[in-house]
Amino acid sequence: MKAFRNALVCDTPPKDQRFQRCVGELVSAQAAGNTQALAVAHGSAVLTYGELEASANQLAHHLLSLGLESEATVGLCLGHSLNFVIAALGILKAGGAYLPLDPTYPVERLTLMLEDAGALFLVTDSRQQPCLANGPWKTVALDGDAQIFAGASTSAPAIPIKPSNLAYLIYTSGSTGCPKAVEISHGSLSNLVFWHQRVFGVSARDRAPFMAAVGFDAAVWELWPYLAAGASLHLPSDKAIYTVPESLRDWLVQQRITIGFVPTPLAEQMMNLEWPPETALRIMLTGADTLHEYPSPKLPFQLVNNYGPTECTVVATSGFVERANRPGILPSIGRPIDNTQVHILDENLEQVPAGTVGELYIGGAGVARGYRNRPDLTAEKFVPDPFSSNPEARLYRTGDFGSYLDDGQIAFAGRADDQLKIRGHRVETNEIIAVLGRHPAVQSSMGVPGG
Repeated sequence: MKAFRNALVCDTPPKDQRFQRCVGELVSAQAAGNTQALAVAHGSAVLTYGELEASANQLAHHLLSLGLESEATVGLCLGHSLNFVIAALGILKAGGAYLPLDPTYPVERLTLMLEDAGALFLVTDSRQQPCLANGPWKTVALDGDAQIFAGASTSAPAIPIKPSNLAYLIYTSGSTGCPKAVEISHGSLSNLVFWHQRVFGVSARDRAPFMAAVGFDAAVWELWPYLAAGASLHLPSDKAIYTVPESLRDWLVQQRITIGFVPTPLAEQMMNLEWPPETALRIMLTGADTLHEYPSPKLPFQLVNNYGPTECTVVATSGFVERANRPGILPSIGRPIDNTQVHILDENLEQVPAGTVGELYIGGAGVARGYRNRPDLTAEKFVPDPFSSNPEARLYRTGDFGSYLDDGQIAFAGRADDQLKIRGHRVETNEIIAVLGRHPAVQSSMGVPGG
């Protein structure tokens, strides 16, 4: 039986000039035409596009005055805040690559990430600065040093940024016991942004939540497609909103959110709630775990299931979930996004027939450069693409299994290893074992087969 190879390739013309424009330039264009439009809101604190643009530009100029060079890694430890959005944008505008650090992580892990990534700068605030002060990086505390760069230019710095330049690094769990940093370019990020805006019809009228943990790649997806379209971001203030389905529903309705991401376990609970008729939500995006349920016809929004490893710029496949119950059949993970190829292969890297389970390999615009300082693991996971005429093209070997459906969509079929998902985060059990083994009270530690 013929494999659905052609059905699993989605391409946008490679000469499309949009893909030469990077996120910083896109946000600047929105600010130029919508200076007073709402960009970010966190309770009563708000930023207009003009304020976001001016503050990000001032930070960019300050970082450049400190010696920041193209693609230099800048740690960003601020948590959910207006300042996080300003700083991430400012780092990109200065030509740096931002490394999001979740301030809820242990200081030892944050320090390890900064050191491993070779961070030359750290943007933080006075609450986090004392914990992360010891290191070779130059620290900028936004709440303490703001007066230092308040006089900097509010115009965007004239820094040439190419699609091939590095945009951000983000850490995932490592099977050897140490986390590993994935390197994502501006071109890969722009591909995600333009696909998202096209498929979901994102405009300046949209209102989206910024809720994902900043160290989770879903936070990248929550930021840039909306700011690049002139839409507004909204940050919850109540912690219950992050975990209690009823609280999140009420907040989404009150804030008139129109499109947003909700991790799969929480989304499944919210699908079973009653929704008021005045709900503005038109699309609920979900992912990061296996979806087991189909949406009810009564829901006022459409549900979109998404799949993608961090190594492929957040999303690799996506699909609207039909409003029908199909007992015993899980919702699919959709089809490849723009400029992305998904191949389902056997152990000989041969395409499998429809209905046969094989390993998912992902190619195209979203594939990362590789892992920072891990050439061995990069070579193992990012393999030459035998289906491309470009000798430099690579496929990312996901370790996930799936099969072609009759209509060309992909059915997810689990993993090849013992990797776990905890609130959407990939966690390698070997990392847990390695950390336990370093405790002085533990003589030895090992995994339990099948456990």
